[in-house]
Amino acid sequence: MLRAYQLTGDTKYFEAAKHWGDAFAEKCNRRPGARPWGRYANPQEVPWAKEGTGNIQTGGVANILLFLDELIDLGYTGQGGAIMEARDAGRAYIRDTLLPAWYVWDTWGRHYWDWEHPVQGIVTTSWISKYLMDHKDIFPNWRNDVRNILSLYFLHACVSPNSNGDVYSGAWAYPEGSSCCGRSLDFCPVFLSRYMARYAVEADSAWAREVARREITLGFYHFREGGKVEDNIDGGQITAKNWSELIGMGPIMCGLELLEWMPELGPARENHIMRSRGVVTSVVYEKGRIEYSTFDAPADSVDVLRLAFRPQSVTADGEPLKPGKNLDSNGYTVEILPDGDFIVSIRHDGKTSITVTGDDPQQVTEDGELKYEGSWRVVSHAKDSGGEAHVANTSGATMTHRFNGNQVRLIGRADSSGGLADVYLDGVRQRTIIDGWISSAAKHRQVLYYRNGLSDGPHELKIAVRGEKNLLSGGTNVYVDAVQSSVATAAPHFGSGGGPTQAQRMIFGYTGREPYVDFSGNAWLPATEFVVRTGHHTDPVAQTWWTQPTTGAISNTPDAELYRYGAHAPEFWVNVTVAPGSYRIGLRFAERRDPADPKRVPMSVRINGQEVVQSLDVADKARSFHKAFDLAFDGIRPKNGIIEVRFTGTGDGEAIVQALEVIPAGG
Repeated sequence: MLRAYQLTGDTKYFEAAKHWGDAFAEKCNRRPGARPWGRYANPQEVPWAKEGTGNIQTGGVANILLFLDELIDLGYTGQGGAIMEARDAGRAYIRDTLLPAWYVWDTWGRHYWDWEHPVQGIVTTSWISKYLMDHKDIFPNWRNDVRNILSLYFLHACVSPNSNGDVYSGAWAYPEGSSCCGRSLDFCPVFLSRYMARYAVEADSAWAREVARREITLGFYHFREGGKVEDNIDGGQITAKNWSELIGMGPIMCGLELLEWMPELGPARENHIMRSRGVVTSVVYEKGRIEYSTFDAPADSVDVLRLAFRPQSVTADGEPLKPGKNLDSNGYTVEILPDGDFIVSIRHDGKTSITVTGDDPQQVTEDGELKYEGSWRVVSHAKDSGGEAHVANTSGATMTHRFNGNQVRLIGRADSSGGLADVYLDGVRQRTIIDGWISSAAKHRQVLYYRNGLSDGPHELKIAVRGEKNLLSGGTNVYVDAVQSSVATAAPHFGSGGGPTQAQRMIFGYTGREPYVDFSGNAWLPATEFVVRTGHHTDPVAQTWWTQPTTGAISNTPDAELYRYGAHAPEFWVNVTVAPGSYRIGLRFAERRDPADPKRVPMSVRINGQEVVQSLDVADKARSFHKAFDLAFDGIRPKNGIIEVRFTGTGDGEAIVQALEVIPAGG
């Protein structure tokens, strides 16, 4: 509703949102330590919410806060500031209750309406990640918290043997949850990759950047021409075949949001606004000139564009902006991509109208040069390209244009009398239509149809007016103003070879929200990037993590903390995302179990499928219990972009490990 208000200016949307904000403020429990809101407005009608924990809301509170914050940003704070007070109560709940329990199964769960959902889910995981990154000043540990929560989902979602969640060709693929939704292995990585991409940029994390790139590639690999996603990377069922959110606009939306933060993955040799601080209320793409406006421009308003040309000028509200190396104040920066495109970042605090000009390689054919059949007429307006456009409103009217290139855009007008038209490309009817209707004032020089990825060479674009309209339109007019095309080409440059090259260190079972810094000054993170099959509807943390540190002395090491926790299971494996190269794998053990524990059995270790340890008894090798014992393996190269380290117990026993490090050769 708030987006609709900002986009259209229609205050009815704002009024509805203000009413909801008042309701959230009224229903908020502001008592310190209490949950601000229940999960349902009508718990008496929900079978699992009538008693017990069914009406508890956990991570979903972040979604309410996202809404309240935007309402406050738009100037509405409620009666006596009640909405701000409710917002602050929600923030305190996240800070004091949820984040200290970041590793607990349902801390980021309890969202879906159709079951109790006491497990970590993709929606709540994404909301909390976004909220922490939106408010770094309120949550100064955001860098660690977001990394922990996002990567914990790898483990929480992959516990069921039925799901087969794992890494495929280097990309994490996981179901929507350990207790729901079957397998659905393609959609969830797409859903979370957008937040992983944002984290990569804002935390400057090469690890997150590569994880996000692989996840979006995995998910989009299974898109059909009509937009449906197969969602069966391992040949399993198509779980999402009847879920409109997962097979239609959802993946497209997620992909676009990822491109906001990774514009280098976007379409080459074109011009696009990739990310904007405010809602874009209008935009016009012309040859060598882009004009757009935003609803507002608060502090730190930075927009990101990917362009096929280097800007010669950038203005904000008519005032020239200066190029520079950073965006500490209003101005712009330019990054050159290997394919010849440019990433342009523009800061424009307090100014809402932006114009970018430069030498653009695309070609423009004005409406007077196109071929028409049927009843078309010429209309004039100063805002049309070249001052005029062609319009038709009856069936049988067509426009045809032959062009050379690999991309094409139809430019036209949208207004309250806009009608429908079919689109044909090289004689093939496209799976879309042109709808020239808009409820607000007319917009000129708009992109009515767009297609890229064409083979280089001659093509034909045809528009066939239907003489029909949608139910809200006052007419059937179809306006044609120009056709844009381009023969500019670019070679792919971001398809392989990525990943972190720095050392990666992790402690299993460690639940600290900040890294542990060892005797040598190295940072060790909680180990979350592993898979263990504990069974359907089970909590792998509760079953396989030693979260309570052993209190006995750990000998033979200056870093006892590395050996106080650990993971234990019949079999589990770690998937470490790395760049190409040679690495040393370091494993750290300390036997903490009772000597008579039947699960204490010899174990084996395999790296990338090759057995490197047989019949390892940690206490025997260390010659003592609670004594540090390390192993190291050199010359390990990744397979499909990861290094897999698999731990397997013998018989009915369990394998263990306390810590693991991956160090580049020479590091």
